[in-house]
Amino acid sequence: SHALTNSGAARYVAEHTLNAGSGTARAVFVLLIIVLSTLAHILIQSRSARSAVLIPMIVMLAPTVGVNPVAAAFISTAAAKPLAMFSTIKEDIPVFTNQQLLRVSMLLLPVHIVSIIIFSFWIWPHLGLPLYL
Repeated sequence: SHALTNSGAARYVAEHTLNAGSGTARAVFVLLIIVLSTLAHILIQSRSARSAVLIPMIVMLAPTVGVNPVAAAFISTAAAKPLAMFSTIKEDIPVFTNQQLLRVSMLLLPVHIVSIIIFSFWIWPHLGLPLYL
């Protein structure tokens, strides 16, 4: 994230790919955060690792398109659903297989994305987390 910011690459990408500043660009940026963060749980099992990879990039790009970086980080963290925690109850007592958890994830994916969209654009802003700068 430091290199993206200092080199100007973050600003260039935001300005040239998202038409920074427009209402549509801000909404598209938030939708991209939601979809990418939600899909990242399939590739990156650890929630901490997902945050370590995604949050610095999101926080650096958010202000360039007029999105509140705190809200963007919060949305990214909320969008990553932790279904892997249901794989065991106690030490080494399996409950669900990885294939079963993946199937449940794929079934719940649309519902989860729609829920995060609703909360991001309408509920969290009314609770004091403004989405835009």
